[in-house]
Amino acid sequence: MNSIVKTFTAAVMGLGLLAGCTNLPSDSTRLTERTAPITMNSVVFSDYNLSRTWDGGIFGDGERYRLTVAQHGQRATATGTTEVYAVLRNHTDYDYQVEARTQFFDQDGVPADVKPTWQRLTVSANSLATYRELSTSTQPLQYRVEVRELN
Repeated sequence: MNSIVKTFTAAVMGLGLLAGCTNLPSDSTRLTERTAPITMNSVVFSDYNLSRTWDGGIFGDGERYRLTVAQHGQRATATGTTEVYAVLRNHTDYDYQVEARTQFFDQDGVPADVKPTWQRLTVSANSLATYRELSTSTQPLQYRVEVRELN
């Protein structure tokens, strides 16, 4: 009887260990986003609890996400400045309070325009929310939007 209990306990602990290894925690150094090259005209999650991917886990590659980017882009305004937008999609049953900011770059990749400022927005459960930012310059710009969870 004692050996059955020990075997059962070992099996439960083994299954629990395997279940815990199905994804990497947000502070893992093996997350793809941590070493991805910086790209222009993109939206990234700087908070890996919102969205993360990894390569080569115990069960292969994986992905976990709570929010995704449904669409993003830029357009010229009537005054000649640049408007950047990002549509965020919440895949959970909970509202998310997030912050987003835009860094503008000139065509040579040099930071340009104003210093980026975090803006708060709520992405309601199972719905969309749109983040917008305007440049102050009329020169052609590239952008990079960063999104993180509000703590």
